[in-house]
Amino acid sequence: MRIVDYALLLTNCHTNSQVITLPKLVKWNAFGGTNMILNLDESSIDNPGISGFGGLIRNADGAWVHDFYGNLGVTNILHVELMAILKGLLLTRELNIRDLWCYSDSTTTIKLITDLVDVWHHYAAILHNIKDILSRDWHSILHTFHEGNACTDYLAKHGANNNTSFTTIAIPPAGLNLHLLADVSGISYVSLDTLL
Repeated sequence: MRIVDYALLLTNCHTNSQVITLPKLVKWNAFGGTNMILNLDESSIDNPGISGFGGLIRNADGAWVHDFYGNLGVTNILHVELMAILKGLLLTRELNIRDLWCYSDSTTTIKLITDLVDVWHHYAAILHNIKDILSRDWHSILHTFHEGNACTDYLAKHGANNNTSFTTIAIPPAGLNLHLLADVSGISYVSLDTLL
C-alpha cells in the first residue's frame, strides 16, 4: 500500500466515524468516605477573560462547613482552576482540616498536579505549592463531573462577577441553599459522555 493511500485511509476512518453520546447520571458524592470534602470550580467569561473561582468545604454527609469565592481579573481557565485549588487548600489548613478529599472537574489540572512538575511550566510555583500541601496534610485530589459540582459552579460565577480577590463565607449565601439541598438529597443530573 502506498503511503498516500494509507494516509487517505486513516483520514477516512477518523472523519467517517460516528460520535456516540451516552447519558450518565451524576450527583454530588462523597463516595462513602469519612473525610472532609473540598469541591472547587472556576468560571471565566472568556479564555482569557474575567475569571473567578469558588469552593465549598463540607463533611462526608454533605453538610456545609465553609465556602469561598474570588476574582482573579483577566486570566485563563487553567490559572483560575489552579488558584481555586491552592486557595481552597490554604483555607482548609487555616481551619485545621487535615484529612481531605479535594474534587475538581478539570482533568487537565488534576493531571498537572499528580504528574511531575516541569520546572519551566508557566505555573510551576503554584503547582509546587499545591503538591506540597497535598503531601503534608493527608489530602487527595480527585475528579468529579461538572454536573455534580453545581454548588461550586454557583460560587465560581459569583466570584467572576465580584471585584474581591478572595472572600470566605461563614454562612451559605441564600442562592446556594437549593443546590446544597439537592446534593444532600442525592439528586442526579444528566452528563453526556462522548465516545468516538
